[in-house]
Order: sequence, then structure tokens, then C-alpha cells
Amino acid sequence: MENSQFISGIYNWCDRWCERCTFTARCRVFEKEEIRKNADPDQDVWTAVSDSFKETIELLRKMADEMGINLELSEDEKTEITLIEDSLEEITKAHPLKSLADDYLDEGKDWLESSATKDYLLQLQTQVELGTIGIEDAEKRIKSIEESLEVIQWYLFFIAVKIQRALGDQNREFWKDYPVEERGDLGTAKIASIAIDRSLGAWGSIYQIMPDDDILLSLLAKLEKMRRLLKDVFPNYLVFIRPGFDER
Repeated sequence: MENSQFISGIYNWCDRWCERCTFTARCRVFEKEEIRKNADPDQDVWTAVSDSFKETIELLRKMADEMGINLELSEDEKTEITLIEDSLEEITKAHPLKSLADDYLDEGKDWLESSATKDYLLQLQTQVELGTIGIEDAEKRIKSIEESLEVIQWYLFFIAVKIQRALGDQNREFWKDYPVEERGDLGTAKIASIAIDRSLGAWGSIYQIMPDDDILLSLLAKLEKMRRLLKDVFPNYLVFIRPGFDER
């Protein structure tokens, strides 16, 4: 029986940022991860996932043998699946929304790896030394930049991954027979939208502090185009109900 403490499936529709989540006490995945950490603090998460995968495969094979189920695919089935997957992958890659997400990822990554922030902080230090900016004002700006960068870095790859996933699910039409509020492609699009909105706010905060950086404006424009195009491609994503998050 499912423990009523936990919200079924809540971990499928989150942003994986457990440190900032208010639902960790009701998430079974979080509880299992905490148990794993406490049992073996030195074991990294990928080793734990690998061990769990091996156990699952062994159990599946045992059950299949007992029930006389053949888990192997025929060569014809393998060929058909490969052709379908390749075709769907090409369609997803060619989608304007996917291209926009990839461009944002590349440009955002380049900016984060550049000296833009370091250069600004050096300028800020000089201004403080000259007395043109107060220490308190400088500290507020630095804190805002640090907090914004944390959000940006968390969602930078996340957005591209979720958009590709949403487009792939939509192309496969697997969810077409489900109610709108339960369709996985819409749920994934909704998570992507949340990440885009939070990234817009974070980049916007930095742009207010560093208005002379044209790349920041370009990044904001890409995110806004992405936000609008996402609504066009998935017009009903707001209807999707994420367990826990959207049921307050």
C-alpha cells in the first residue's frame, strides 16, 4: 500500500533542485536517496543508480523466465524501431523550438565561461575604491549576481533537455489518448516553461546591473522567444496538473 505521506509521481514533474523544494518530505525518491546517503555516505549517486539498475534487470529476467516471456527483440523488430526512432529524432532536431533552446544553451554557456562577471566585479571594486559607489550598494549587486548565476546555471542544460523531451513525446503521439491534464508531453513542457521563466528573471537581474552587456540582452531575447514558441507548440501545457505542485 502506498504511504499516504508520499505524493505519487511528484518526482516526475520537478526541476530536481531538492535543496529548494518544499515537498522533499513527501517525495519517495528523495527519501530513498537520503537512506542511501546515510547507509553509505561514500557511495556516489551514479554507483547507486547502477546497482539499482542491475537489481531491476536481474529481477525482470527471473520473472520473465518463470512466466515464459521472451525479452529479446527479433531482428525485424529492432530494424523497425531503429527506423522510427531515427525519423522522430530528425523531426525533433529540426524543430525551431529545439534550435532556439540549443542556441540559448551555447550562448549562455559561452557567457558563463567568459570573463564578463570577473571584469564587472573588478570595475565594481574600482568604483568602491574611488567612492563613486558605496560598499553596501556594491555588496547588494554582488549578492544579486551570485543568486542569479546559481539559478541560471541550474537551468541552463535543463531547459534544452526538457524541450527536446517534450517535442519527442509529442511527435510519438503516445500521450494523445490521455486527458490533457495528464499528458506527459504537456507536463514536460510545463516544467520547461517554469525553468524559462526563472531563467528570464535571473538574467534580467544581471542585465539591470550590467546593462552595457549586449549578450545579456540577446540571451533575454532568446528566452522570451522560447517562452512564446513553447506556448504555440504546446498551447494546453498550463492545464497539466503536476502532483503536489499544482494541487494546493
